[in-house]
Amino acid sequence: MEGVQHLKISLDDIKLATNNFDNNNFIGRGGFGKVYKGQITLSGQLITVAVKRLDRAMGQGNREFLMEIQMLSCYKHKNLISLIGFCDEGGENILVYEYAKHGSLDKYLSDSNLSWIQRLQISLGAARGLNYLHDDVGPQHRVLHRDIKSSNILLNENWEAKISDFGLSKIGPSNVEFTFLVTNAVGTFGYVDPQYVRTGILTKESDVYSFGVVLFEILCGRLALIEKYQDERRFLSSLARVYCEDNRLDEIIDPNLMNQMKVGSLKLFSMVAYQCLRENRSERPTMGWIVENLEKALELQDFSKGFIRVGTWGIRRSEDPQNKWSFELEKGHNLVKITIDHGDGINSLMFTSESEGVLHDSDKYGGLAGGETVSEVILESDEDINCVNGTIGSRDGFTIISSLSFQTNKRTHGPFGRATETVFSIPWDKGSLVGFYGLSGYYIDSNIGIYVKPNEEVVKVGTWGRILPGEPHNIWDLQLENNQHLQKITINHGDSINFLIFTTKYRCLTHTKTTEVPQWNLYETVSEVIFDYNEEINSISGTIGSSKNGFRVIKSISFGTNKKTYGPYGNTRGEHFTVSFDDGSFAGLYGLAGGYLDSIGVYLKTIV
Repeated sequence: MEGVQHLKISLDDIKLATNNFDNNNFIGRGGFGKVYKGQITLSGQLITVAVKRLDRAMGQGNREFLMEIQMLSCYKHKNLISLIGFCDEGGENILVYEYAKHGSLDKYLSDSNLSWIQRLQISLGAARGLNYLHDDVGPQHRVLHRDIKSSNILLNENWEAKISDFGLSKIGPSNVEFTFLVTNAVGTFGYVDPQYVRTGILTKESDVYSFGVVLFEILCGRLALIEKYQDERRFLSSLARVYCEDNRLDEIIDPNLMNQMKVGSLKLFSMVAYQCLRENRSERPTMGWIVENLEKALELQDFSKGFIRVGTWGIRRSEDPQNKWSFELEKGHNLVKITIDHGDGINSLMFTSESEGVLHDSDKYGGLAGGETVSEVILESDEDINCVNGTIGSRDGFTIISSLSFQTNKRTHGPFGRATETVFSIPWDKGSLVGFYGLSGYYIDSNIGIYVKPNEEVVKVGTWGRILPGEPHNIWDLQLENNQHLQKITINHGDSINFLIFTTKYRCLTHTKTTEVPQWNLYETVSEVIFDYNEEINSISGTIGSSKNGFRVIKSISFGTNKKTYGPYGNTRGEHFTVSFDDGSFAGLYGLAGGYLDSIGVYLKTIV
């Protein structure tokens, strides 16, 4: 107990604070014992505290008492409950904490007044606290909590999450790839990691599993274990996994929340929760990854602007915020001019918009290296950009955008800069350009992308391959409905892509669509891409060339997802194309087909 004597509070002061543990001050009970609300004077200031009095009949004792003092006297974080002091006089073991006005999270799971935004903020706060324990408490070690559950997440007057109850915690090494401790399994039924129970081996992924259960509690508005149920509803962890995999999660989500949720936020949140419950520990995410994605889920719910990011082209050199740039057209503004400073590459870009007769210039993006020529693209009032073309090259050891051209409904402006053989092109329709973004330094030197806003439910991006109008029997189309999941793509290929078969799933029912034109009967190598429940396409790339009979066709294709890249399939020789887009915005594919896959484009939707 050396080093913590300054935290010691006399038993008389605690009895005075709680009116001698009067029942009127009683606010709860846990595995350690009863908890009382009280007021105590420290450093001349009267503060409200929570007083936890050990009851050995509850199963905990000196070890938990000392561990709690050790943990909370050493480790401080905004999302950990603060230890005010302790008392070990007169046979008592008492812990005194900061008072969390709203109590524990479990009391509010089914409360319709706890909004989805609040639930996201609580989830994120708790994740940050647990991430601190796993990775930021200090060199060479980490803290494994071992009892993460909603009743151990307290809420202060601002509804900020505070992780509590460290009596069962363990300290393990962090300077190895996988921290594990062999110990008797402890925790709470319904939350504890099944692998920990079976093997007795504790890892940080055991906490991650428990946190995933809490996330599903927050989403579904119910506790992890409901004893009155004797069917699949009894344990939330197994119920949620099954309903996620069957794409029926909406059936068990708290209906009071459904009308508040934006689809992108819900999908990302549920994906995070599902990943936490992976049976294989190596497939569970880190708490750092969870924090990052819960931040995105909150942003999608709270700040969605209703447009899609498409791109980027080039190679990412740095994610340093000072290298990022973004131009977004404000409501009521029209893009009227693009100023391009260029030489061997694109040095800088500047955009001018017009609103009610007033011109507004953006910042100059890039341009630390001056160019040889300044060119201007002047857009007429009825002229809209519908395609960006360019090439990628290198300069002074950096990958740069070496040339750009802008295609409109009237003409092509450019190219500006010096073209190379590495070409990119992105056409679109049924949508409107609302901005550009990318990375820059001395040049527009790493990547460039566009913001597109759909005029309808989806925007068509593409097409790559044959662009001439096709006969009705040559047109193929896969547009995913809400909650319809693309489960598998079957690729028939040889020297070119012959045809694709798409298998989708909705509420346990599977459906197939194909690009095949039956009379051609081309069957060569067959490959399959099988997607996980929470896996979505976020990029497509391939090559375009000539078929044996001289038609322009898709020669090869690859599909990138939020997890991995599949392919390439087919012959990679030819003219390359690639497009990437926001996670969660994929809504389908379309194109033309005959003897081969003649062309392909992608449907994208706004993440709302």
